Amino acid sequence: MPARLLIAAYATLVGMPVALGWLLVGPARAWPDELSSALALAGFAALLLEFLLSGRFRAVTGGIGIAQSMRWHQRLARALTLALLVHPFLYTTPTGPQVLRPDDLARAGVLHLDAHALVTGAIGWLLLGVLTLTAIGRDSLPWRYESWRLMHGLGAALLAVLGLGHALRAGRYSAHPVVVAYWCVLLALAVLSLVAVYGLRPIRLARRPWRIVAVTPAAERCWQVVLEPVGHAGLRFRAGQFAWVRLDRPAWSMREHPFSIASAPGGDGRLAFLIKEAGDFTRTVGSLRPGARAFVEGPHGTLSVEGRGEPGLCLIGGGAGVAPLLSILRARRRTPAPRPAMLVYGNRHEGQILAEDELPTLGVEVIHVLQEPPPGWAGETGMITRDLVARRCARAAAAGWLFLLCGPPPMMREARAGLAAMGVPARRILEEGFAYD
Repeated sequence: MPARLLIAAYATLVGMPVALGWLLVGPARAWPDELSSALALAGFAALLLEFLLSGRFRAVTGGIGIAQSMRWHQRLARALTLALLVHPFLYTTPTGPQVLRPDDLARAGVLHLDAHALVTGAIGWLLLGVLTLTAIGRDSLPWRYESWRLMHGLGAALLAVLGLGHALRAGRYSAHPVVVAYWCVLLALAVLSLVAVYGLRPIRLARRPWRIVAVTPAAERCWQVVLEPVGHAGLRFRAGQFAWVRLDRPAWSMREHPFSIASAPGGDGRLAFLIKEAGDFTRTVGSLRPGARAFVEGPHGTLSVEGRGEPGLCLIGGGAGVAPLLSILRARRRTPAPRPAMLVYGNRHEGQILAEDELPTLGVEVIHVLQEPPPGWAGETGMITRDLVARRCARAAAAGWLFLLCGPPPMMREARAGLAAMGVPARRILEEGFAYD
């Protein structure tokens, strides 16, 4: 789904309960009360749609990429959290007994809050704050990512149930049958997304297993892991894409990780991944057993040059972020008349350069950037900064080349700033990153 269409669909779905409420019931209270209700209606709709944004469904992510969809998920979650946490404090209408006055058929003169509505609202209010705060501060929590992810998902499901119970009992607009039906549709979509992610997807993966063929050192603290399909043709992907991989874990395991595919499409169906030791799991990659089972969910990502007509390619990568760029360059080498290309590749020191012997054979200009160069180093030193990008990529920018970025967040920010300073439009910049804040 194209980004503009996705934004329009999201805005429509979020605003729909507000429009339905005002159309079918009609605003009849002071503006702070109507604002409060609008925040609650739109916020709860956005909460239910969060399940679709975070589920890695290609219908949602295909046009914008996983990184963008996850950024939307995080930022929209913070916005809806603010809306839902603030909304109870905006009401000016008094609370009262659950009896309609004869002259108040529109239920506008009193907030109808019984014990059920108060309990579900209060628990949901607290749970929403906890879920959002623990998501923002996830890296500082003493839990493994898989444990946090499970608790986050279960907490979100409980929050959806609490929110629906509160809306149906306390909501002036939500009590209308049409709005009730709308909530049921959104809740059904949220439930179906959970069933798809945690039930149907593992079943599908279990039917298409892979085998670890080799685990070999690729550079300092970086390993190449090669997988081959077992009983199927493998994975159809475009050069530059990535996949979520379970290594030596069952298909139902919560322990999965996104890795860019370093091999080119085609060939014998094998997939090669370059995995840097950076966390609890990746520090154990070197001990993986050849012959162990693996499961691959993908492909994902929009870092692909297929269908792009720019006259040249400028690839900017840092560390293990060169993996998808290697896939693109390896695929390029197979084309009969490849367009010109250059690679700006940053590392801390020479021992971290991946595919060092292969890079000179790819037929591209390679510009190495080292923070700790060896004696006699004649290449670029320091980090990939906006000034370095502007200096080294000026001709590519002027010639209308396509730019592809993958690496650590600071490098990505500097590269984008350098390209923006040269007037490179966003449509000529493709990037992939796995840090979304």
